[in-house]
Order: sequence, then structure tokens, then C-alpha cells
Amino acid sequence: MATTTSALEGTYELDRTHSTVQFAIRHVGVSTFRGSFADLEARLIIEDDAASLEASAVVESISIGEPPEFRDHVVRGSDFFAADTHPRISFHSTQIALAENGTATIDGVLDIRGIQRPVTAAGTFTPPTQDPFGNTRLGFALEAVVDRRSWGMDWQMPLPAGGGGGGVRARDRIRLLEPSRQHPGVQRGRRNPAGVGRPPQGRNHASGRRAVRDS
Repeated sequence: MATTTSALEGTYELDRTHSTVQFAIRHVGVSTFRGSFADLEARLIIEDDAASLEASAVVESISIGEPPEFRDHVVRGSDFFAADTHPRISFHSTQIALAENGTATIDGVLDIRGIQRPVTAAGTFTPPTQDPFGNTRLGFALEAVVDRRSWGMDWQMPLPAGGGGGGVRARDRIRLLEPSRQHPGVQRGRRNPAGVGRPPQGRNHASGRRAVRDS
């Protein structure tokens, strides 16, 4: 059971200091290589009983540093991100579903190298709360599994034992804040914080959740 989005209406910008976008991929079948992107942007808009999320990461901000030739191969090489031609990875939502128990599912389109593919991220939603500075904050902890080969990154060094893989597990911990000046009513106490703290709903039902769609 969910509640209306009216208590959450507003535009929420990414708190870049306290947010992370990480990925993990198996390396030659014996270890897990992990990395992250540092230069991020995200915006969540909730209005008129609907919600939309847009996010992006700068490829050059990937945490791979050494050796330089490996970084260049991954970041700029045509086998992987080709950052000189496609400097950003971007995502926009097509449906956001939030359940009263705190679970969240976001369907959307992930654009890498100019190739767009559908992706579903699932996890949890932290309802809004006010910080000591008068900002309203909310958060998501989401995870998705994607195949890099779906975005044209199909380079794979053959293994002596055979096999290979392109699966990547992406994990996002995103905190979004809304400057209090956009909602003076919160500061003046005209809204009940308990009401603000409940997850949003929309008009469309999906898997027992109230779903909100954007175009």
C-alpha cells in the first residue's frame, strides 16, 4: 500500500558528496574487479502524481588510474567506452515503483556509447527527512546487472580454459536533496514530517506496487 506523491513534490538534485555509483565485473574467472565514477549528476522530479529520474556520469572520472595504457584502453579505446566520442553515460527513467515497505524498482534506458538499452534497477528507497541545514533529503540504494556486450563492448581476451563473460553488476547509492527554499512550507511547519516521509505512488499498478511513469 502506498501513499500520494503530493507530499514529495519538488525537484531533488544529487548530493554528489554522499552518493556513489559503483560497478563490479569478474576478471578471468578468479577475482572481482570493482570501480566507480566520481563525476555524477542526477535529478529527481516529482509533480502531478508522477516522477522521473535522470542521471549521468562522466566516463573520464572512472576510478581506473594505473597502468596508463590500461586506462586509455578502457576509457578511450573503441573496445570499451570510447570517451573521446561518447564522454558521458546517461540514464533516464520510464517507470518508478515505490512500495510502502521501502523497496524500489526503477525501469529506464541506459545510454552508453550512444547505444540505448532498457535496464531495471531494484533496491530500497529512503523516505524524505530534513537535515540540520533545512534541506529535504531522500535516497535510493539500487542494483542492476547488465551485459556490457549489449552496448558494443564485446572485447574479450580468450581464456585457456575457454569461456568469458560480459556481465557487470552496477550498484548505486544515491542521495538527493531538495533545497529548503523550494519548499518554505516545510520550514514553517505546515507539513507533517511523518506525511512527508512516506513513499510516493502513481496511477499505474505494477506487481502490487503503485507505479509512476514518465514519458
